[in-house]
Amino acid sequence: MESIKSKGIFLLIACLILLGIFIALGDTFGGLRPVEEGAVSKPTGSSVNSQPAADDPAGEQPDNLSIRWFNSQRPEKLKGVALVIHGLNMDPDRMGSIIDILTASGIDVLGLSLRGHGANYAHRDDMDAAAARMETFKYVSYSLWVNEAYLAYVQVQQRAQQKQAPVFLVAFSIGGLIGLDLLVSNPDVHFDKAMLLAPAISLRATIYLERVLSPFPRLVIPSLADDAYLANKKGTPIAAYNALFEALYHFEENAGPKLNLPTLVFIDEQDEFIPLWGLKNLVEEHSLDKWVFYPVQKEEEMGVGTFHHHIFDASSTGEGMWLGMMATTTGHLLGDPAK
Repeated sequence: MESIKSKGIFLLIACLILLGIFIALGDTFGGLRPVEEGAVSKPTGSSVNSQPAADDPAGEQPDNLSIRWFNSQRPEKLKGVALVIHGLNMDPDRMGSIIDILTASGIDVLGLSLRGHGANYAHRDDMDAAAARMETFKYVSYSLWVNEAYLAYVQVQQRAQQKQAPVFLVAFSIGGLIGLDLLVSNPDVHFDKAMLLAPAISLRATIYLERVLSPFPRLVIPSLADDAYLANKKGTPIAAYNALFEALYHFEENAGPKLNLPTLVFIDEQDEFIPLWGLKNLVEEHSLDKWVFYPVQKEEEMGVGTFHHHIFDASSTGEGMWLGMMATTTGHLLGDPAK
């Protein structure tokens, strides 16, 4: 398996080559394209679908491949309803460790799989699942993903209202960005609390190399992550990075006081994509005094070549660190770690 360093070098070389081609063709490129007004469509006549329990091995919902319900293991004491959103090109099932903790703590969970991830792709007779998923991934957009998130939120909010329970956002990386953008862009969206893992609401400068390739949305860039974590092992198409940058642009345009809800943020200071200082600057700029940072330090057993952005289960952080993170999470969301 290629090292993170070699993959990074390959990515940089590919970017520079394509930049040269782009300039040679005489094209020009500028900043991010502004989002069209009304990008989020409000659903009409929406109703909650059938909900397979967390112990259902199939968990199939053929009428909506983007969502799956995981029921609380303590239904008599429902303590909340959470919307869980994964990261970019991440296998949504890798959020399973977090979902297990939430359901064991008395929280119903709606797991959202963004288009191009998990089972949420256009199934085709002439392609196997991996090829069809990747082909779908090449045509994703910000407006598509934020609409999926809004529709998922509506179901979460409906269940929370029925059960008189609080609504939580639990998300990793771009999932945190999509969830927070949804919050600040829609007056009818409300979360009581949030738990965010390395939220992509601030990016390191190196990530913006991908913007150079924005005119080539179908181009696939190899991922730095271990294949075991990926939804699409061949890499991530520029279309997905375009969606990321557009989401970030829209979030920055709308960020404000609504962000100041009780929020627990886990971040590794060595994160390859998300700078801790960038997150802290955002907190200071918008006076987010209800936000709390929890520094993640991966255990020595993780070894050389550790991918610091991944902090969503014990295999990515180390067992001891993960147990501490999850104890803090339940304490934050429920107000009582013992329960």
